[in-house]
Amino acid sequence: MKRLVTACLLLILVLTILPAMGSASAQGTSKVEMRSLYTLDRYGFATINESVTVVNNGTSAIQVPSVTIGLGNLSSKVVATTLTSGFSMQSSSGTGGPFTVTSSQSIQAGSNATFMLSAWVKNVVTTSKNDSLMVLTLSSPSVSVEVARIVDVVQMPVSTTFSSSPPGMTARLTGSNNTYYATSTNVSPSAVTSDLAIAPSPVEDFNPLHVFAAQRTISVSTSGTPLVTDEIQFENLGTIPLSQIYVNLLAPSTTPVTIVTATATEPVLLAPFTMSLSNGAINLATFAVGYPSDGVQTETNFTLTYRYPLSARYYTVSGSSITVNIPDTPPANAFVDSYNITLSVPQGVGIVQGTATKLTSVSSWEAGTTTLAYNLSAGRYIEGGIPVAAVVFFLLLIGLFATRTTTVEAEAEEEDTEESSSGQASSMINAFDEKTNLINSFWQEIETKDPNEFEKAYFDELRGRLDTFRSKALARLNEVKQKSTSQKFYEVVNQIQVTEREVDRAAKDKLNLYQQYHLKQMRQDVFERLLPQYTKRLEKALNQLSDELHTVQREAKLL
Repeated sequence: MKRLVTACLLLILVLTILPAMGSASAQGTSKVEMRSLYTLDRYGFATINESVTVVNNGTSAIQVPSVTIGLGNLSSKVVATTLTSGFSMQSSSGTGGPFTVTSSQSIQAGSNATFMLSAWVKNVVTTSKNDSLMVLTLSSPSVSVEVARIVDVVQMPVSTTFSSSPPGMTARLTGSNNTYYATSTNVSPSAVTSDLAIAPSPVEDFNPLHVFAAQRTISVSTSGTPLVTDEIQFENLGTIPLSQIYVNLLAPSTTPVTIVTATATEPVLLAPFTMSLSNGAINLATFAVGYPSDGVQTETNFTLTYRYPLSARYYTVSGSSITVNIPDTPPANAFVDSYNITLSVPQGVGIVQGTATKLTSVSSWEAGTTTLAYNLSAGRYIEGGIPVAAVVFFLLLIGLFATRTTTVEAEAEEEDTEESSSGQASSMINAFDEKTNLINSFWQEIETKDPNEFEKAYFDELRGRLDTFRSKALARLNEVKQKSTSQKFYEVVNQIQVTEREVDRAAKDKLNLYQQYHLKQMRQDVFERLLPQYTKRLEKALNQLSDELHTVQREAKLL
């Protein structure tokens, strides 16, 4: 009898505990959503952005789960990766992954956490036997967890399409915004890559290049200010002539450049002449020596050299010394096999810091800066035939600049573990860059989304992503502000906070505009009339933020 009573009590106890266990397990559940964007660049390389959002739809906090992402056959083409700050990454097979992303942070009930894994891949373009261009694409990555919803997008250059769509993807071709997309739900995706032919077109904006070498030389003008001379050696691997080449000027895009060399392998003398850029590009069709008026022909090696004054934002003047701080990005918007940065000064000008820096396999996203410095000598300018009065005036002028520059006394270093002002500023800038990249990705994401799938929850999720990245950026900003030792530096950081607020408001206002239109709360004609105004406001705020971030980076180096 006792055994029977005991068994009944145990049964009652088990029946009581089981619902509680089920309830407890349901308190912390996660849902993973993902967007995979493969973007083919006009010069024959690609960027991959894997945006992953973990949503806590339970009633208690959960730990961010580990997510492993693989890129299939594209793994061997990966040359560099970045990951959103606050997350860590391990690569099980070297540079190309698979990549396991983890985080120590927890997600509160009803909230989410988002990270973006970016990869840059080169050598994705080959030529087939019939001379057509083939491109290795990523239709979908592999993911180690079940994904509630994944949107896969392949984005093409302007007026560029594939002869056939990537496997499982639908084409959305609009000339200036050609994309292929697919949406899947409740899946554990496997990597899908394919080698596809580019459809030939005389108007396509697709010209694969092989940039053998690039050289950036900082020299001294007759007035003592820095000059930049860029040389780019490349081969046109495309199927159509290259009529223009986009370059990275260390000056405003409106700055005219002086063309020094524009020839093929055989040297041809060219009288230097000045021209303006067109939307950031040098028009080769107007002066490519030895070629028709349509530019550099296919399978042709070409050397382009041009010169222009360095923007004042990249150098500082102290007395008779000029210090140059320039980014390590090459002059061409492509991967470069070999890249040199050098300082070349005439007789009578002394080198204070740096002579030459050599970089290999670099791209437009290369991190870091190079510092060069030289000291002016009045004697050199007098010997060169420049009037003494002009030299005196110039030295007085740079002296005036020097008095307006904040001087900071060198202090004893604290503990080695303390982060420098420059390092903190760099971390803050990276956080704001991540937020800017996220904002810029929204509009392409919305355009590629299935019109039947728009709902308020989707736009709420976008705003949630924006808030997540904003909070990280502001946290970095507050760290910088708290450790600021200069009033001028503190004011610059404060201005960034004001501008960031305008960026956030402008981005959310534009999101609200899209939401009202796609949820049928606004007529199309009203949307089309308002969209340019909202876009202009956001772009203005983002440009101002970019300028202020450059300023704070420069000021941080003076602390």
